[in-house]
Amino acid sequence: MPKVTLRPTILADLPHVIGEPLPYRIRAITALIDDRVIGMGGIAFPPYGPAIAFVQLVPSSRGTAAGCVSEHTATSIPEAKRYPVAFHRAGLMAMEMIRTSGVTQVVATADARSDVAVRWLKRLGFRPAEGHRIAGKLLFVWNREAESGVRCQEVRPLS
Repeated sequence: MPKVTLRPTILADLPHVIGEPLPYRIRAITALIDDRVIGMGGIAFPPYGPAIAFVQLVPSSRGTAAGCVSEHTATSIPEAKRYPVAFHRAGLMAMEMIRTSGVTQVVATADARSDVAVRWLKRLGFRPAEGHRIAGKLLFVWNREAESGVRCQEVRPLS
C-alpha cells in the first residue's frame, strides 16, 4: 500500500481540490500519495463569524469497478478514504493548528447520513450544535473554553 505524506498546503495544491478562487484565507494540510494530491483539510477564516474546519477530498480517478452493487461504486469513493489512519492523523494535525491559531470557536458540518463523519468530529473534540439546521448536514462546534473544561455550545451569530 502506498505511503500517505502529510504536509502544509501550498498554493499549487488548491487546483487539485477546489475549482474556484478561495473566498477567504485558509490554513491547511495536504495529503499526497507519490506527490499526487488526494485531499486537503484545515481551517478557513471568513471575515465575519467563526472559523470553519473543512476537509476536501479529490474524487477517485480509477476506472469503474465491475460487480459493485453498493450505492457508491469503488470509483466514486475518494482515494483518501482508503487511508483512514492517515486521514485521522491529518485531523489531529488540523486540531493542533486550530489550538495554536488562537481562535476561540470553530464550526464544522458532517453529512447527516454519515455516522463515521459524526463519530470522527466528536473524537476530534467537536460537539453537536443543538437547534441549528442545515439541509442534509449536522453542525458541530469546537470551543476553546469547552476544551479547558467549560462547556459552551452556542454558535456566535454573524456581526
